[in-house]
Amino acid sequence: MPSITANVGDGATNKTHDVALVQAMLRIVKNAKGSPYLAGSYDGSYGGQTKSAIISFQKDNAKVIQAGQKAKEKEGVVDVGGTTLATLAAALPATHKELRIIPNTKTVYLEAASADATASAAAIRGDAEFEATFKTNLAALVDTMFAEYKIALWLTPTGRRRTFAQQAAETKTFAGPGESNHNFGRAADIGFKGFRWIQGDGSIKKDADWLNALHSASASKENALWDARDALAAKIPLFRLNFERVHLQLFDQATFNNPRSLVKLLNTVGKAKWESGYKSDFGLGGAMSPVGTAKQIWAGNATVSKADLAKALSAKTKKVIKEADIKLQQIIDTQKALKADFEAADTNWIKWVKVL
Repeated sequence: MPSITANVGDGATNKTHDVALVQAMLRIVKNAKGSPYLAGSYDGSYGGQTKSAIISFQKDNAKVIQAGQKAKEKEGVVDVGGTTLATLAAALPATHKELRIIPNTKTVYLEAASADATASAAAIRGDAEFEATFKTNLAALVDTMFAEYKIALWLTPTGRRRTFAQQAAETKTFAGPGESNHNFGRAADIGFKGFRWIQGDGSIKKDADWLNALHSASASKENALWDARDALAAKIPLFRLNFERVHLQLFDQATFNNPRSLVKLLNTVGKAKWESGYKSDFGLGGAMSPVGTAKQIWAGNATVSKADLAKALSAKTKKVIKEADIKLQQIIDTQKALKADFEAADTNWIKWVKVL
């Protein structure tokens, strides 16, 4: 049954979320003439229209309300655990029985099914491509979100670990292969799957993972829901990115650098020597040369010049090798070798460690 945390009405506490919930109920429940008790949209702000709607409902249902009272309720006030609230909840249609609202928000919604939250948490715990601590924390968030707010969180379709190839195919990111926390099982995109919320007119709107419909109605209401998720995540802890709401990860982004962390992994599992800025000795043990971006290296297009390769081979063989001596196939083979190190990093993603 819908519940409030403090009373609503004249001289009452009138917390935003309590007012919004009572208003939504008064908007949904109709009088004998088929009109909603609250004519306008619910907004969480108490005023004369809400007062009139409460009084009108109390008068229309006076016998039922009075019969159930242990202590007389003040006209125009909805008390916590009072009979006005209980009568109002009983009058809700079957489709709207499980109304909820998160403290300090204005969006009334319907409870999710416990089976959905249970299935989501189980899928995360059984996912072999999440790092162990992250997997535990992420599943705990799903459990906590449902326990606190009866909201089911789900991984979005691309929310799991991404291979380097999958990362390369991403178009809405600046992170190349090996530069995303998703590539190492320490990040996920986790949203509000099938979230059903109550529109201003009392009708139900079903949203998808990203709350796009709620965003269209009110960006501030959408953000309040993400903030509620993030507040629970921070206690676990999990961390968000400021520029991507659906994303959560194991570490605070301020504590590490993704490209430098990738270089550390390349040196751990690869055959060449690597330095920050994606410099490599081509596996020849000589001087370090810049070889392009992560995207270029993964695509097999590392920026290997004949001059740099000649210099590296000269150091390796202790012989003077001129730029003119370098064949195109040698460039191609070196590019393949550099990509092979990235492939080794992809295969051994679990060995990734954060580097500042």
